[in-house]
Amino acid sequence: MSTDVGRKVKIPGFSKITEIRSPDKAEGANTVAALDLGSNSFHLVVARALSERSFEVLLKEKAMIRLGDVVSRLGYIDASHSKAVVDSIRSFRTLAESLGASELVALATSAFRDAENSSEIVDLIEEETGISVSVISGTREAELIFKAVSNSVNFHDQVAMCADLGGGSLEIIFGTQSELLWSHSFNLGVARLTSQFLRDADALPVKAVQKMRRYVRETLAPVQAKLELYGPALLIGTSGSFLNLARIAIMAERPDLDPALLNDMNQATVGRPALKSAFKAIMKSDTSSRLAIPGLDPKRVDIIPAAAVVLDEIMRFGLKELTLSEWALREGIILSELEGYETLEDGVDSIRYASVMGVTRRFAWNGFHAEQVAKLALSLFDQTRPLHNLSDHERELLFYAALLHDIGEHIAMEDHDKHSAYLIENSRLRGFAPHEKRVLVCLGRFHRRGYPRTDYPAFAQLNEEWQVIVIKLAAILRLADALDRSHEAVVDSIEVEQHMDRLIIRLSTQGDFELESFGLRRKRSLFEQTFGVKVTLDLN
Repeated sequence: MSTDVGRKVKIPGFSKITEIRSPDKAEGANTVAALDLGSNSFHLVVARALSERSFEVLLKEKAMIRLGDVVSRLGYIDASHSKAVVDSIRSFRTLAESLGASELVALATSAFRDAENSSEIVDLIEEETGISVSVISGTREAELIFKAVSNSVNFHDQVAMCADLGGGSLEIIFGTQSELLWSHSFNLGVARLTSQFLRDADALPVKAVQKMRRYVRETLAPVQAKLELYGPALLIGTSGSFLNLARIAIMAERPDLDPALLNDMNQATVGRPALKSAFKAIMKSDTSSRLAIPGLDPKRVDIIPAAAVVLDEIMRFGLKELTLSEWALREGIILSELEGYETLEDGVDSIRYASVMGVTRRFAWNGFHAEQVAKLALSLFDQTRPLHNLSDHERELLFYAALLHDIGEHIAMEDHDKHSAYLIENSRLRGFAPHEKRVLVCLGRFHRRGYPRTDYPAFAQLNEEWQVIVIKLAAILRLADALDRSHEAVVDSIEVEQHMDRLIIRLSTQGDFELESFGLRRKRSLFEQTFGVKVTLDLN
């Protein structure tokens, strides 16, 4: 199978032309490493570029250095921590080079900004490891975080308030999907707050917590005016601490939940009541009982109370739920490095499209067939609206499912539907809520055969309404796939007519469509069963 280089296709219902480029071209050859030298931990991400807005993560590595602690206590980075910094960066460089990274971009944040001897430590790092570290301002840090978040989470055409909580600082950002409106870096990092208010506290003294809460509230007071100005519709949280709080809240609400389902929390949402319950459980605990809280990261046992207070104070501004982004500064660094690398016109004005196309480029994707199926599926969807009564939201999911439905052929032709579901489930699809990703998994699994049932995990995890939607979309996708059984795009267009309990499909074709006719007869049963109509092909 091959993908035409530079081929442009028009997808019905989307205004722009999409240019599909061969994965054999240079976009798969550029490997970049980003090193985020944070106040709590150091993070390395090594990624291979797929497009200007999409990349494949080759490696993630983390080292808990806790520089924020020592800088808060001493005002400088001491000898033992300097050695830990150098050793970690040397190891990270070795890892990055082993994966063929053409460059390593290292940026340092709050702890380095605050340390009296940061310039000496930066010189030491370069001397010992050959890595040049840039200490960036809070403003630049917020810009890179926003670049990552706006390419990771779908804002749904609304203004978002983004909060990134690190060890030394809290970045608050307001913006739309395409524009940063306002940002500020506050000295409210979890390591800083813990050192200042909760030092050496096994339990959490009420007075100390109240003092910390007042300090956080007073520091965040300027945000109120920006909330009134921009009126954000959603709060997006990023960083390990916010993700950990969300995981605790979800597991408390659903104790029977498989923790593996929380490995990918991007675009997941958690309501304030659940977060409030998690806050209460954390604040009434000592260290040992805190460690027993389901979902708590043991490495964050001492700093999670400060994170809980910060999040609770942010949500006191009237925000009802927290949406999560797994991308932050390090991914923003990579995206910044990839700017101008490749220019693609997105077929859908959404980060979802870039994410889906990034996944397809990782595998031996037959774009010619996938786009033909997408075209036919959307045409069928539009012409059968009285039957399915679905919205444009479901239409968009059908489009992405059509693009992804055959990626399992990368593993094997046999059982490729099962392989497609596996690859979709294990890909980091940005911009999709967890239930939307499960829909795509189900459509990959059932685009070819079988009936969606609750013994299939991804289907069972959907509520009843979404299960019905999956069945309807699978029926449509299966017909569309049948109408390109030859993979030759012989069907130019289709016209659908419904007469009582019959659905007549008329084809405009070029060339022999015998395989398409055969495919339709084989794959129409799910559609007929779901919508109560007999599907026939008008060959005249």
